[in-house]
Amino acid sequence: MRPASIPSPHRLLLTALALLFAVQPARAQQDQVHVVQPGDNLYDLAQRYLDDPRQWPALQRHNQVADPRRLMPGSRLVVPAALARPEPATAEVLHVAGPATVTHPSQTDPAPLAAGERVSEGARLEVGDNGFVTLRLADGSVVRVAAGTQLRLRELRHAPASGQVQSGLQLERGRVDANVKPLPSSRSRFEVRTPRAVGGVRGTTFGVAVAADGDFIGDVREGSVQVNALAAPPGSAGALLQAGQGARVGTAIEVAPLLAPPDLSGVPEVVEDASLIDLPLSRDAGAFAWQVRIASDDTAERVVRNATFAQPVARFPALDDGEYVLAVRALDGQGIPGAEAVRRLVINAHPMAPLLREPRPGSRVIAPDVDLLCTESSGVVGYRFQVARDARFTDLIAQTPDLARCEHTVRNLLPGAYVWRVAAVAHDAQGRRDQGPYSRPVAFDVVALPPAPPSPSLQGEGSGTLSVNWSASPGGPWRHHIQLAHDDTFTRLLDEQLLSEPSYTRPMPPTGTYHIRVRQIDTEGLAGTWSEPQRLEVHGRVTTLDAQPLISSEGRPVRPGTR
Repeated sequence: MRPASIPSPHRLLLTALALLFAVQPARAQQDQVHVVQPGDNLYDLAQRYLDDPRQWPALQRHNQVADPRRLMPGSRLVVPAALARPEPATAEVLHVAGPATVTHPSQTDPAPLAAGERVSEGARLEVGDNGFVTLRLADGSVVRVAAGTQLRLRELRHAPASGQVQSGLQLERGRVDANVKPLPSSRSRFEVRTPRAVGGVRGTTFGVAVAADGDFIGDVREGSVQVNALAAPPGSAGALLQAGQGARVGTAIEVAPLLAPPDLSGVPEVVEDASLIDLPLSRDAGAFAWQVRIASDDTAERVVRNATFAQPVARFPALDDGEYVLAVRALDGQGIPGAEAVRRLVINAHPMAPLLREPRPGSRVIAPDVDLLCTESSGVVGYRFQVARDARFTDLIAQTPDLARCEHTVRNLLPGAYVWRVAAVAHDAQGRRDQGPYSRPVAFDVVALPPAPPSPSLQGEGSGTLSVNWSASPGGPWRHHIQLAHDDTFTRLLDEQLLSEPSYTRPMPPTGTYHIRVRQIDTEGLAGTWSEPQRLEVHGRVTTLDAQPLISSEGRPVRPGTR
């Protein structure tokens, strides 16, 4: 008696013919052979080998079996690949960044995961902080495993000839994103399970995460995802998420539209810091966190940095120089990622800019010529200097070609405020000139020295007091520095003072030859040039009993030896 579930002969014939013609190219590699044993019949073998046991008539026709209940023991029965049920498959590891391990089903200890490796059904993946893994399943679907994720490949089944696929991922914590190929039939499936819900798709671009409290978080960018809460009553319909929707599932399913792509206009096009990648993000409406990824390829498969930030600033360890793709999604209050914003990002941090030595920040340099000095590094073939009046270097005063030494003199600078910076130049792997980023600008002021005052006038001949006076230059106020020395090199000082007024008084020094000079100092402590030294001759003199000078009849002081 024929089983009641067997369809009509005409429908079975059409189905079998369609399947056989569709898989002819793969038959040589995929067909299975069964040696008939006593008691075998076509119905039992269909249950054993076929993806859909109701397709037993196609198996009968393919093997030209006259009676499905009576098979000759020892004969060979060929099972076409197009009819066979999916077999265990493997996933190819396309990319690994950062720490990531795999525990294979036959092992108890995790091992480092490497690109090019194949992982089988039942394997457990652990991706550490700032790590990232990209997998390609047997049907071409791509799964991206983010930092901080623990994932088990619960089911990996594939029938290449028919395209049947059965993929199941168990997400314990973290996040996965998937681009799933359209499933060929209702018997194919792709599911992501979390402790509280399961999401099933038929061909879509979507993501699933496990929240800190264990809730399921899903978002759909293309296609649709059926979400069912594991704790829901039997027969519950769940929720069908369409493109542009997300959901959080705990005790209930909360569906929400995805946030708009974040504004990345504030992100610099070029990152020049060799120690840190620091990217400012906009605080868009409804955003509570930001999911950020940096990839080294246009398809964003080779993710090299990824993390979620609670503040609108993404900070990562530095990367090698090159061009990258930056992808950012804003997370709403439920933790559901919104639509993705993508832009190009260039890292140009090498060769590293030299350290600027002189002039230092905020220093005052004497006009008109300014010496610029910086540190030198091995492997650098040149240094390029810029001096400008503004921090954006739009008003350039000087710009050099590549110089062999990290030093340069800028001549004829007028008094005023300036900034300077330097970039190093090296050769890349192809021997081409490669200029690195400019150093951070350093501001300095060019100032003119206070003018030299006129030579001082000396008074005091015939008295016990020396008085020195001179005229202050315009442009003050000045302080006045005076030196009285025994020698004209002013190494043997007799007196030295800082004065607020251009005058100096002191007791007449002992008999001898002296030299006097003065200079002016501005309010910032900058000293000008010295005046021309003045020579002072102090002669001996005769005094009265009360220490007053003895005056001759001509009204002049009487010196020793005179009459």
